Amino acid sequence: MRAGSIVGARRGTHISAMDKPTRRPPDPEIIPPGQPLYHRDSAIWESRDAGSVSRVYVRQVGPLGAILLALGIGAAAVFGIFLLLGTAIIGLAAIGALVIAGMIAGILRGPPRSQR
Repeated sequence: MRAGSIVGARRGTHISAMDKPTRRPPDPEIIPPGQPLYHRDSAIWESRDAGSVSRVYVRQVGPLGAILLALGIGAAAVFGIFLLLGTAIIGLAAIGALVIAGMIAGILRGPPRSQR
């Protein structure tokens, strides 16, 4: 038997159904009138509950609304800047504490000794 050959396979055979895949669209599902839209064996369902309908009313923003919106965006920006500045100050304080601790450790260790 040759290496890499399949037992029972004939030379020159191939699976022709996999060479050309079909591009047929799926058939539409026709639901008779009066039948429920949800099927237990289906993964697709639809609900037409009238109690869950809500309306959204949209109006133009007036001058007072524009001023309040600008003030809100400005307040959020100021809060963000204060947050970043506070983080930077805490980080600088931590770096300063580490530098001072290193200096104190160097002083307590004494002068460097020669390695003879």
